[in-house]
Amino acid sequence: MNKSNIFVYTELSKLVSSLSSNILLSKQYLRSQAAYFNIIVPKYFSDTLSPEWESITIQIKKMGPKFDKDGKLTANAIINTIDQMTSEECISLAMRVISLYDKVRIEFEKA
Repeated sequence: MNKSNIFVYTELSKLVSSLSSNILLSKQYLRSQAAYFNIIVPKYFSDTLSPEWESITIQIKKMGPKFDKDGKLTANAIINTIDQMTSEECISLAMRVISLYDKVRIEFEKA
């Protein structure tokens, strides 16, 4: 079994450190860390963990981008989705990311 890329481990650790600092502010933290969901791609994860990251990124982009009445982009898919999520959904998503990070960390500790 191949392990996840060191890039994934490093970037997820940065993302998780902000998410876990105050889970009650997860919506704001998810929003401020939105770029991580674009720069961390599934191919950098192990074959075992890649589907889990894909599922997370699909969930956080499900509402698609937001456009104003003139067709101008006002929010990318991630920001638009986070803005429409409830606090409970944000907490749940943050917990999924934290759980995935723990699995990646375990991969590295076993190496």
